[in-house]
Amino acid sequence: MPRTIDASAVADLADRLYEANRTGEPIDPPEQPLTVADGYAVQRAVLDRREDAAGPPVGYKVGFTSAAIRDELGVDEPAYGRVLDGTVRTEGRLDDGLIEPKVEPELALRLGEPLEPPVDAVDVLAATTAVVPVVEVVDSRIRDWTVEAGSAVADNALAARVVHGGRTAAPTDLDLELEAVAVRRNGERVATGVGADVLDGPARVVAWLVEALADRGKRLAAGDLVSTGSLTSLVSLDPGDTVEARFASLGSVTVSRPE
Repeated sequence: MPRTIDASAVADLADRLYEANRTGEPIDPPEQPLTVADGYAVQRAVLDRREDAAGPPVGYKVGFTSAAIRDELGVDEPAYGRVLDGTVRTEGRLDDGLIEPKVEPELALRLGEPLEPPVDAVDVLAATTAVVPVVEVVDSRIRDWTVEAGSAVADNALAARVVHGGRTAAPTDLDLELEAVAVRRNGERVATGVGADVLDGPARVVAWLVEALADRGKRLAAGDLVSTGSLTSLVSLDPGDTVEARFASLGSVTVSRPE
């Protein structure tokens, strides 16, 4: 659907989301539902401001790629956001400033060359230099996770932190669709999944992103890291929690949240 809000409304919502990112104080939902086109316009305006504090983009996150996540959040299609350098962490204790974070175990692909349409999963794998196990910490700057597709896109597809750990692998060294993960929170197993749960595989997620970016005059660049969506349902990360995502071939990534 096309945009339904004007430039003034885009700027106003972008200002409020920027402040929510900066202060950790959530905002009320937009008074009128946003289209996805509205959401990307707001997202771009927020990122233009956030890059001064959170650093340049280093890649993309693709969200809502599994049926479980789409059902949980009530959205019906994937969406992308930017990963900013200042939001990338090595595994361990997270900084404060989060509102109501949740954890997603994901497989990220590091690209060695640019990609533009037409591409398929084979092309994506040929361009990939490394598979990286990550935990994406997602968060809603909109109060109580009261989001729909447009507002989730506006909120940078709910991106908050990307935490890496474990070990990387060449795409030829494992079967992405069969790579499994088990998630434990405070020692209790709470979720499992496999690579095929995200649009039938992470490489197909990246192919989807290539097309989505081309629709907006953009493309993936060499060096970009693309996080391809949660292999499991969302896992809450409450104060004092420790969450471990243990991948079958790639080791584990652990995050903890301060009390």
